[in-house]
Amino acid sequence: MRVVLMLTAAAALAACDGQREQAGEKADNAAGVVNGEDSIQSGPAETIGERQDQAKDAAEDAKEAHADALEDQADALEEQADQARRRK
Repeated sequence: MRVVLMLTAAAALAACDGQREQAGEKADNAAGVVNGEDSIQSGPAETIGERQDQAKDAAEDAKEAHADALEDQADALEEQADQARRRK
């Protein structure tokens, strides 16, 4: 059941347009590049906006991974210090 919920949430999240992609979609529509904002066709501004949103998300994921690694390192150092204190 959890797997189904996680997959559903991931699919819903992937379907969401980011802020830059939405702005590009509006710009493409205003420029007449696509047949309307709800068109399944992507114009150049929407495509660029989507790539920018993806880059932003990747940068945020990298920052989070780095923070997690630093926390793990701090935990390991704390454990080493605790073990050293116990030996004394």
